[in-house]
Amino acid sequence: MVQRDTEVGQMSGTTITRDAGCRLASYIEDRRRDLVATVIRSAALPRPGSIAAAVFANAFFDRLCQELEVGDRDAVDIWADAESDPDEAFEHARIVVIACATISGAYVADCGHSDEVVSYLALRSSELEKRFRSERGGPAKVVENVRLVSRDEVVGSLLSAIEARDSNTCEHSRAVGMWSGRIAKTMGMNAEQQAFAALAGTLHDVGKIATPLEILLKAGPLDSEEWASMRAHSRIGAKMLERIPSLRDIAPAVRAHHERIDGKGYPDGLAGDSIPIVARIIGVADSFHAMISKRPYRLPMPVPQAIDELRACAGTQWDAAVVNAMLDVVQPSSAVRALRAAQGGR
Repeated sequence: MVQRDTEVGQMSGTTITRDAGCRLASYIEDRRRDLVATVIRSAALPRPGSIAAAVFANAFFDRLCQELEVGDRDAVDIWADAESDPDEAFEHARIVVIACATISGAYVADCGHSDEVVSYLALRSSELEKRFRSERGGPAKVVENVRLVSRDEVVGSLLSAIEARDSNTCEHSRAVGMWSGRIAKTMGMNAEQQAFAALAGTLHDVGKIATPLEILLKAGPLDSEEWASMRAHSRIGAKMLERIPSLRDIAPAVRAHHERIDGKGYPDGLAGDSIPIVARIIGVADSFHAMISKRPYRLPMPVPQAIDELRACAGTQWDAAVVNAMLDVVQPSSAVRALRAAQGGR
C-alpha cells in the first residue's frame, strides 16, 4: 500500500520525507558493495562473511531502497514476514540492525548529519529486528509495526549507530548513563526517575553522530570552528530525539547537559534551577567520566584529582547538590562502606 502523504511510516512514528528517502536510497545504491561488505564482516554475526549473510543483506537493501523510493513500507514488511524462519531469526535480525547502523554512520560521514535519516534508521532497525525475532519458535504471522518497538530497542539502535562511528563515544555514553542513574538514586529519586536519568545519560551524546570524525578523534586542541561543531551535538541530539515518540521526553535533558549553574554553558545559557535536574546530573556524570578517561589528546586524570575538580567547581559549573551526590557515589562514607561490606560488597 503506497502512502498517500509525503512521509514513510507515519503510523509507527518512523517518518522520513520522500525527498530525504530518495536521497538515502540513492546513497545506499551508490555504496551498496562497501556497505554489504562491512555488514557481513561484523563479528556480531553468527557466521561473519558467509554467502548466506551476503545474500540476505543484499535482499534487505533491495527492499529498503524500494521502501524509501516509493514510500511503500510493505516492500520491507511483507518481505520480512515471508523471510521469517525460526532457525535464521537471530542472524537475520542482527543483519538488519548492523545494516541500519552501518548505513547511518556512513551516510553521516559522507553526506553530513540528518536527524531525519538517523532517527528513521534507528526506529526502522528496531521494528524489523523485533519483527524477525517475534517469529522465532512459532509460525509466521503478520505483525503491526506500531506494537513492535520499545524504548530500550530504539536506544539500542541509536547506540549501534554511535558505535559504528566511534566505539569510545559509545562506551562513554554507557558509563555516563550508569553514573547518572547512581547519582539519581543517591539523591533520593524513585526508581522511575533513576531509570529516566540513566536513559538520558546514555543518550546524552547521541548528537555526536553528526560530529565529523576528524574532530571527534583529533589528537590535539580544537580550534574555534571545531569547537562550534563539537558543541552543536547537544542541540542536534535533542532535535533527533524529538522526532522519536518514545524518546521525546528526554530531549530537554540532552539539550541542556552542557549548561552551567552560573549561566555560562551552552546552547541556551540557562542558569540555576532553570536547567532540568536530569541535565544537571548528566553534566556531573559526563564531566567526571571524561576526566578519568583516556582521550586522543590526553591521559586519564587520577580519580582523586577529578574529585578535587568537582569540588572546586561545585556551585559555578555544576550543581553543588549533584556534586555532593556524585562524591557520595565515588567516596561513600565509612558507615555506607561498612553497610556494603556487611551486605557482601553490594
